[in-house]
Amino acid sequence: MVSVMRDLRDDPQRGARRETAPSATRRQRPAAAPVAAPRKPIPWRRYGVGLGVSLGLAALAVGAWQGWVWLRNPELMPIQSLVVQGQSPRVPAGTILATVKPYAVQGFLWVNPDQVRHALAALPWVADAEVRRVWPDKLQVQIRQEMPAARWLGGDGQMLNTQGQVFRVPAAQVPSGLPNLEGPANSGMQLLQQLAIFNRTLAPLGLKVADLQEDQRGAWRCILSNGVRLLLGRDDVLPALQRWVAIAPQIKEYLVPGATMDLRYTNGLAVAMPTAANTSSS
Repeated sequence: MVSVMRDLRDDPQRGARRETAPSATRRQRPAAAPVAAPRKPIPWRRYGVGLGVSLGLAALAVGAWQGWVWLRNPELMPIQSLVVQGQSPRVPAGTILATVKPYAVQGFLWVNPDQVRHALAALPWVADAEVRRVWPDKLQVQIRQEMPAARWLGGDGQMLNTQGQVFRVPAAQVPSGLPNLEGPANSGMQLLQQLAIFNRTLAPLGLKVADLQEDQRGAWRCILSNGVRLLLGRDDVLPALQRWVAIAPQIKEYLVPGATMDLRYTNGLAVAMPTAANTSSS
């Protein structure tokens, strides 16, 4: 028994085989197969809720669109009557109706009063308009007409209203008998005020100003209702006219249509007759 043990100890290769056998056995062992991850269940319930919400929103959108189309129908609440105040031969009711009709057909809910007002204000002789809806089917229109005070010589059909604002009408509709005014841009109110002052000054003679002009230098001239032309200049215009009114009864023979009288003198005036040379009077 002793010799056997010695032989084993003396045989190194045999011992090596004995020691390495376990390592070889471990290297040759097949690798374990990977464990598959468990499959997650499909969340059908969550998908169903999302689909239901989407279908609900789509149904709401379709319903809202159909409701919008229904409300936009002019026949839902049509305008049954139009009440117009302020019409006249210059702004006849037929013209007002033709202007309002394209807007009124939109129905009571959708007619825009501001659009109607702007359309009416663009008509000749209309200064402004007030438009409002009266529940449930009425449209009420109030017309404010232009009040002409004078013709404005800036162009055919142009006139000044009582506020000195320029407005235009067809030339054939300009009233006769209005004074003619001409002056720099935006001077309409100043000319109307001067016209009123001159007419008050001329009242003792039974005369009025038929044509009043202010040039770019600020000089005034006018033509009276008897056809006499007065040159007033820029300075002391009213005192010069007052002096002329005081002496006019003394020079009746010169007060003829077409005569020109220069009042720019402090101690007299110059007269130019239509068919004669200038004559001086002091």
